[in-house]
Amino acid sequence: MKNMISILKISLLMVSASFTTLSCDEYESPERMVQEEKSTKLFVEQFDPIRDEGQYWHPQSLTKPALYWNCVEVFPIGNINALGQTERIRGLQYHLLAQSLAGLSNRAVEQGKSQVGVWLNDHSGKASYKSSKQALSDMGVAEIGMQSAIELATRNYGEKDGINLKIKDLFDGYVLTDVENNPESNIVASVASHVYNSIIVDIRDKNFYESNGYTMTYDASQKTTVDAWNEFKDKCNNKALVVMPVQTGELREFAIKNNLFVINLNKRYSTSQGGQNIALFEEILQWLEPNSPVYGWEQGVGEDQFVERVSKSGNIMIPYDWAYNTTLTSLDYKQRQPDLVKVKNPQFINWEEEGKKYVSFYLSDGDNVQWMMNNFIGADYYTHPEANNVKMAFGLPVDNLSMIAPSVCQDLFNSQGSKTSIVQTFGGGYNYIDNYGEKKSRHTILKSLAEGTAAHMRQHRVKVLAVMAKDVSSAASAEAYQAYIDANDQLEGIISVQYTPYAGGKGEIMWFTNGNGYDIPVVTVKYSIWDFGGYNNEREGTPDHIANKLIGSSDSDPFNLVIVHAWSGFNETGTASGGIKGAGAAKLCADKLNQNYAVVNIEEMIWRIRMHHRPEQTQKYLDEVF
Repeated sequence: MKNMISILKISLLMVSASFTTLSCDEYESPERMVQEEKSTKLFVEQFDPIRDEGQYWHPQSLTKPALYWNCVEVFPIGNINALGQTERIRGLQYHLLAQSLAGLSNRAVEQGKSQVGVWLNDHSGKASYKSSKQALSDMGVAEIGMQSAIELATRNYGEKDGINLKIKDLFDGYVLTDVENNPESNIVASVASHVYNSIIVDIRDKNFYESNGYTMTYDASQKTTVDAWNEFKDKCNNKALVVMPVQTGELREFAIKNNLFVINLNKRYSTSQGGQNIALFEEILQWLEPNSPVYGWEQGVGEDQFVERVSKSGNIMIPYDWAYNTTLTSLDYKQRQPDLVKVKNPQFINWEEEGKKYVSFYLSDGDNVQWMMNNFIGADYYTHPEANNVKMAFGLPVDNLSMIAPSVCQDLFNSQGSKTSIVQTFGGGYNYIDNYGEKKSRHTILKSLAEGTAAHMRQHRVKVLAVMAKDVSSAASAEAYQAYIDANDQLEGIISVQYTPYAGGKGEIMWFTNGNGYDIPVVTVKYSIWDFGGYNNEREGTPDHIANKLIGSSDSDPFNLVIVHAWSGFNETGTASGGIKGAGAAKLCADKLNQNYAVVNIEEMIWRIRMHHRPEQTQKYLDEVF
């Protein structure tokens, strides 16, 4: 009877293949296929069509400019040491001018006042921005040419195809800063700019812009961030927030375009010695609508003072700081959603293999959107030559990246290694699931976030979710696991990472039942590959140390989830600090394991966990889909 069932399955598969493009490999191809009405649904067809189910929290830009100026940007990403410059085209002063000019111009397009947008060119040659510019071209948005922000703010331009290329008349004046003497004037001006529809001009350049016809609409030179909140909170959009340090200019274009408040936590860059705005931050987080995104980052502030506050307030922390052009990279993102990730088909797993212990490697920090926009795609990480060999699980912020830069997200899907996994990291943003929303209506807020995360995952065929908790074994974490599982009956399993130490869960596997009656495993990290500068801990350390821990383990549990700290590098022997990172570090560990161990894809390990601990119901599932 069992053989007859197998023959029937093969026959159905052959018939179905005539209607559907289906890879015969063990990893399914990423094409989005038409879902036919069948009594049995193929595993590869377990995804939802792209549609708005309320999962989109990123501010929208729906109106496409017909043309855009490519604005010369000479302020390096992340470089705050740009004070003391005297040239008008140098320094933080110029950077803020360019950001405000772009934000106001792009807002004018959205408001129907102009057909000309502004793109900030940082000359870095990053693949992400090349891809996003190509996406603009594909949408029929053409580049006019390259000009400096000074030229765009002061010069008259003619027409092209009947479109007025001059943008300086869009602005009502300027907001004054004094970034040398009052760093917070930068923050205040970033808010006042959208309130007064005015470009940002520093006291250094005041006379020049007044000689070109600009008048001051607001003086921020002596103001503080608290002043900005008291004066402008009623004029700001409470569905998102930007957190960036003083002496930076990134994300100002995005904040200005969307009428967002901007806050700095430290009053001086990267130190709390000059005072902090923590109490103000708490007030603003309570003012935000629940599940609103908080973009950016702040140096010199412990995550317990920062991320934890965002999490407790029930808002979505998105690490996204050294980034540009968010308005145009995310343009019309609902209509530009990326396709499908490759997935491991459990029907191709060799279930007869016995006596092995299994190891799966997962790269940390996949929630970091700014990393995806900078050096994530490269030989150190996503396209590392060993990624396929170690079957690396890459955490990606599929939800946030698919909104912020859908073309970049699609590039990552396209370049996914054939044996690697893409894991949704984390459940919405960088939050701690055990305290998320505890200062508001936690149950309602958590349920809403879980449903939004599920929609993103289901529509891109992402099968594994990673989450982070302060205590992965707590009752509050269990409540969150159940919420994510209730929201997504296509979820195969959850990776649970404890915030310091990552391996705090010690490999424990917990079980929660989904709406279809299947038990879903929550797998905690058992070991962490992390460079601690010459010493190892019980469950954390060098690749060599972790390999020895695995080999010497008397644990009867055959399943081992190993997280690889993204920023740690090791030498060629895997015993000390060095330049080998990511999949390379995992390979150093894997090469030291004996024949009792098999390195598997995270999806395969989850399916093996399910078959090992829940054989009857897992076989029932496999009999229903193929």
